[in-house]
Amino acid sequence: MKMKKTLFLLLFTAGILFSGHSQNVTLVVTTTHGEEQTYQLTHEGQLFFENGERLVIDDGLGTTASFLLADIQKLACTEYADVNENTTSALSLIPNPTRDKFIIKNLQNSGMAHIYTLDGRLMKSFEATEGTIVDISELAEGMYLLHINGQTFKMMKL
Repeated sequence: MKMKKTLFLLLFTAGILFSGHSQNVTLVVTTTHGEEQTYQLTHEGQLFFENGERLVIDDGLGTTASFLLADIQKLACTEYADVNENTTSALSLIPNPTRDKFIIKNLQNSGMAHIYTLDGRLMKSFEATEGTIVDISELAEGMYLLHINGQTFKMMKL
């Protein structure tokens, strides 16, 4: 059960990372035999389960690998950005960290927003527009992920 929860979190995180237009991921798979394999996944890459017993990695460049879940000891995922990434009008959460409320700034398109715990539990959903004030006073202190319009942002509740 712990392995499935860990894999869910990795896939959730990887899906979030791939949702941006210029995000790429380095994925390192360590097997129970001590072998380590590294994959550079582009934003077209994907991870998925096959028949509930295999993890399939498609790097988006034509390379595909498959691992039995029982053979995976460790998965490490690191995000990197393309050199030409434009961050001048990046969405921001102000203030971050916060005690009870934050404002969404530089949101280009309104859409549904979701706040998740780091283990993937949905804590809150709401319609977000530029300047939306979000009350998170009911949430426990800790780190959260805000997912909106295909982008994910880390936020901290004090």
